[in-house]
Amino acid sequence: RYGIYYDASSPVLYIKDPDLVKQVLVKDFDHFVDFGFMPKEITEMPINELGLVNSVGEKWKSLRASIAPAFSLKNIKSIGTKINAPALDVIDAIGNSPDGEVDMEKLTGHYAIDCIGRIVFSMDFQTIKSNGNEIVTNGDKFFDIWRFFFSTSLPKIARLFNVSVMNPKTANFFISMSENILKGRNGVNSYPNDVLGLMMKIRDQKLDPEENDLQGQRQALAAKLMTDTMISRTLIQFFLDGYDTVRSLLSIVFYLVATHPEVQDRLMAEVDDMVTRVGANITGDDVKELKYLDQVFHESSRIGAVAFTVRRCTKKWTIPGTDVVIPEDMGILIPIQGLHSDPKYFPEPEKFDPDRFSPENKAKIKTGTFLPFGMGPRGCIGMQIAQMEAKILMYHVFRKFHLEPTEKTVIPIK
Repeated sequence: RYGIYYDASSPVLYIKDPDLVKQVLVKDFDHFVDFGFMPKEITEMPINELGLVNSVGEKWKSLRASIAPAFSLKNIKSIGTKINAPALDVIDAIGNSPDGEVDMEKLTGHYAIDCIGRIVFSMDFQTIKSNGNEIVTNGDKFFDIWRFFFSTSLPKIARLFNVSVMNPKTANFFISMSENILKGRNGVNSYPNDVLGLMMKIRDQKLDPEENDLQGQRQALAAKLMTDTMISRTLIQFFLDGYDTVRSLLSIVFYLVATHPEVQDRLMAEVDDMVTRVGANITGDDVKELKYLDQVFHESSRIGAVAFTVRRCTKKWTIPGTDVVIPEDMGILIPIQGLHSDPKYFPEPEKFDPDRFSPENKAKIKTGTFLPFGMGPRGCIGMQIAQMEAKILMYHVFRKFHLEPTEKTVIPIK
């Protein structure tokens, strides 16, 4: 059910039992409030600071509670129209390719950046139309492998020599960009309906007051914490998560559909039926009706998920049913890809089978075994937005095109 491994010289609890996964991420969340992607020694180095994602304890709870409305279901429905525009730009780019051969990973990355521009900043970055820009170039260089391993394996030495996890040049590009956008809005007596507008409302204490005392206290604390620096650093996190996550997910979706014609035929039939009713103007409510498209998305998410997620024990915890005590500050690793690939939970795990997520089968999936966006309070705050972005682009692509692998496509996937 669990074991210990060593990350350099630090022992880490490795959990492979779904019930324990649920215990850590949900039931006993108060013992595991903080992320553990970086050792504590380097988390607060200025160049490693990522705003919300690096925040801990009450600071994180206050910020998360205040920012969450920007990612609510109500808001997500309304952003469908914002996502349609970059999705149609993708369709134009595919249609204009001279030989019909398109690098879908590159194109979906450009789409992700343009979605961030519209949802977070109400801006059109025109990444797709210009076939890339400085944002893409810097986004691809954000992490250096050597920096990551050196910083996380030898954190005290990394702190001593000021070696950051992130590429400083790239980090400074995003910091400057976010600061400049924020500077342009400061002094203007309005708050656009986007993520940046909400964070500015928190900072300026313009949110509607909470009736609940605890929520009111957290709102006041969030206003105190939401400095311009916190805003710009959190925006960097949104760039990173919104770019790489969506690009990775959509790349695997289009790869798997292109290499499984029977799935593509069934998917296109469902999309064609929707086209007769809404055409190109699909909304968040329309997306909900695409049941098979949802199955394809979830099965692709199972196969192409991130490798793992990590937490840090914030107060000592006894593993249920044992006398094993996990001390404060110990890391916890949950092997997402390991669980997704376990035949105990997903028979023939290497097979691409969207019917695993049909309404009747989805209910049989054991809680704690399917975690493409994590789970519990520290799960991905942008999960529903990422899903909406992916599904709207899937709709538009299969509304217009049939995908096939090229000679360059590596089969089977590596």
